[in-house]
Amino acid sequence: MAADARVLFLGSGGARFVVARQLRASGGMWFHFGETQIHLDPGPGALVRALSHVPPLNPRDLDAIVLSHKHLDHAGDINAMIEAMTAGGFRRRGTLLAPRDAFEGDSLLQPYAAAFVERREILEPSRSGYRVGEVEIASSPLHHHAVQTLGVHFQYRDLRVAYLPCGRFDESIAADYAAHRPDVLIVNVLRFEDAMQVDHLTWAQARTIVEMVRPSVAIFQHFGTKMLERDPARLAQEVEDDLGLRAIAAYDGLEIDLATQVAAVRG
Repeated sequence: MAADARVLFLGSGGARFVVARQLRASGGMWFHFGETQIHLDPGPGALVRALSHVPPLNPRDLDAIVLSHKHLDHAGDINAMIEAMTAGGFRRRGTLLAPRDAFEGDSLLQPYAAAFVERREILEPSRSGYRVGEVEIASSPLHHHAVQTLGVHFQYRDLRVAYLPCGRFDESIAADYAAHRPDVLIVNVLRFEDAMQVDHLTWAQARTIVEMVRPSVAIFQHFGTKMLERDPARLAQEVEDDLGLRAIAAYDGLEIDLATQVAAVRG
């Protein structure tokens, strides 16, 4: 199993009320894959969370910033992180991967900031062949969401990590994630139940996806208020007990050694 594969949660909250009140932080995820560092979905507060971490994370060490979609809770700090990664634009470097509509029209991404990045690539649906440093990246099919939304599959040596962001439940999309056979699956689960028919997973749907995909390690995050009221750690423990895999509810500042967690499950 690949050594030195880690993820740090600079935030574990999602949705408007949680983000607006910062009941949970919204800074996204910072991955270390060997020498390659990738920041995924830098929502509001991402830069402050990175710099206030102990020890501080240095944005100039980033190799890439990846957006699953352009909504505020995922991309609010995208321009600040680009400026930090590129030393205010004076050191043109790094890669930016995002869906097409993040580069066009009504988007949080500012053209002047995007120009600071050395390489900009559009994430197309169900496409492989992207690469950042030691990491191969593939995209999921389009999720059912208000804007173009894509999950990502990271492959670092023999470790496969999938991120399933926001979107309505779709069995065919879940089957696509299962076909990639991820060792680790990170799932955004905003709602406990859905009385409003919004394009986000409920807890029962997220659990169904984990059961379909069968990763060694499932990590739940991006919680809304109702999920927080239900105690995500307790819910994750129930999944672990029932399905016989490692299930973790993320919290702000949680750092997970992915390779070690996968190896422990496999025995």
